[in-house]
Amino acid sequence: MSGTVGFLDAVALRPLTRAVAEPPRTSAFTATTQPVPWPKAYGGDLLAQAAAAATMTVTADRTLHAMHSVFVAPAAIGADLRYDVETLRDGRSYSSRRVLASADGAIVFTAICSFHTGESSDVIAAAMPVDVPPPDEVPSSAERVAHLEGAAARYWADGRSFDVRHIGEAHYDVPAEDRAPEVRLWIRALGSLPDDPALHRLALIYVCDYAMLEPVLKAQGLAWADTDLVTASLDHSMWLHADARLDDWVLCTLTATSFAHGRALVRGEFHTRGGVHLASVAQQGMIRRRSAR
Repeated sequence: MSGTVGFLDAVALRPLTRAVAEPPRTSAFTATTQPVPWPKAYGGDLLAQAAAAATMTVTADRTLHAMHSVFVAPAAIGADLRYDVETLRDGRSYSSRRVLASADGAIVFTAICSFHTGESSDVIAAAMPVDVPPPDEVPSSAERVAHLEGAAARYWADGRSFDVRHIGEAHYDVPAEDRAPEVRLWIRALGSLPDDPALHRLALIYVCDYAMLEPVLKAQGLAWADTDLVTASLDHSMWLHADARLDDWVLCTLTATSFAHGRALVRGEFHTRGGVHLASVAQQGMIRRRSAR
């Protein structure tokens, strides 16, 4: 699957008719998880689908600015997930939604989303890192894995809907020599996206889950292709500060905050190529060796 088809298919939600017995302040949608060469669905599918479902329940003057999520259980690949959205509050300038994702009646994911009408204020923002090479001087995902074969290599090359360019070493098949717990990436969609700011916000939410655990993998001397490696997203928070097109380059800077008891905590910042601070993210994930169990 190449281009942006995977992402666009992931966020193509289908509204469900609310049953008479359901609470009046709820809405429901379904969405399908997309193919990946792993045993379970990509976490970014669930993040973006939940954000899309919540967005569909607010008025057009309100923009998603914060999302706090918990991955409750793995979701199957190709599963039709149900997203139930509860309206917690619609205030004069803020709205809150609770989202539950389920598969065959079992909860797999939950999120709280907050929306804001927007207002004018001074701006204080995290500065973009200096001495970052431009994206055209950094190898593409496809170039990084050109020497590899198999489903995982094809997926990393052009199956993720985004070109994810590692600044410095990548660690798809071999560990990085540099063990500093920080990863920088240039990210851009593998094709043009429609002119809908809400869709570009969903794209940022979707793509951020690909590399969130990499600073800890790097520090631990691990690579994605290690057959002894098991990872899973546990919980995720994202704050959206500004809008930008995700079919243009975005810089992602990820730094490990903690790794203990098999749980990694990583924080990140996103900037446009021009230095606008787009978003902040924090995610906790499980990193485990099968042989250690």
